[in-house]
Amino acid sequence: MQEELKQFAYDLLWTWQPRIEHLFRTLDPELWKSTRENPVLLLSQLGDEGVRGALERPEVQRAFDDAQTAYRDYYERHPRFMDAQAPLGIAYFSLEFGLSECLPIYSGGLGVLAGDHLKATSDLGLPLVAVGLLYKQGFGRQDIDQGGRQFEVYSENRGSDLPVNKVEGVEVEAPIGQRNVRIAVWRAQVGRVPLFLLDTDLEANPQDLRGITDRLYVPEPDRRLRQEIVLGIGGVRVLRALGLDSGVFHLNEGHSFLCALERIRELRASRQMTLEEARLVSTPASCGTCSARTWRRSASPSTASWTLGASVRAIRASGSAPPTRRCASPTNR
Repeated sequence: MQEELKQFAYDLLWTWQPRIEHLFRTLDPELWKSTRENPVLLLSQLGDEGVRGALERPEVQRAFDDAQTAYRDYYERHPRFMDAQAPLGIAYFSLEFGLSECLPIYSGGLGVLAGDHLKATSDLGLPLVAVGLLYKQGFGRQDIDQGGRQFEVYSENRGSDLPVNKVEGVEVEAPIGQRNVRIAVWRAQVGRVPLFLLDTDLEANPQDLRGITDRLYVPEPDRRLRQEIVLGIGGVRVLRALGLDSGVFHLNEGHSFLCALERIRELRASRQMTLEEARLVSTPASCGTCSARTWRRSASPSTASWTLGASVRAIRASGSAPPTRRCASPTNR
């Protein structure tokens, strides 16, 4: 039973399957609240003896049976899309995902939208993987001091306390100016959908690079660009390191626009395309901030030139007027 509880805890299916969530709430209602509804932390703080004692209570036994049934029914259901055997996998990039309060890698609407996309994709059985960042401190909580001034409070997040698992043996590098940053990978399971979260807090990185994934939506442009490099360029490289050959990339707003640059570099290297040919293949649709203005940002001299293996002049000329397609836009950040 305890192994099944751990399986339920590390599968975020419980965030939209009430019968599974009810099991954790029933184990210890007060502890469930104090852990911010975190099943991994709940089980850790209860300990093996506490879990065994809770499972002896009749109401917990009933909740456990209901959770088993819900979990089994979900994965035995065979969505029609799974039979389609789609030839192209979809990679979904976003700077934030709002899945649960216990996984604080979101701030608001954009993250909740991304989280709901993953849950719906799992229900539909679409061939999708997601890529984001694992923030050490996440998004600040606002408080008021005795003088009436607003300030932000950041809490430390430890991977061992979250519903995520470290992907052992997988690290990639991404260019930060004349240096490279090492990137580790964590995996969250959102039903049928894997969410890979990138982490730069590694001893191999100098302190300023370790802090790239510290906080969500940092105000400094240089730090934000570093996050976008890790997400866009590093994210594509992580997928390749994992052997995931996604052919379709969904960029949730312009934060992951550098994914397009890495795709261009790949196409030029693997298919001997010219810069213009590769750009036409990789041009993003215009969504929210992902527009011609955002594309021109990718012509920022040093990183783009090094990544694409092309002159700055050629990049600027190529990015000056990309074709765009309009689609619905979430709130810009």
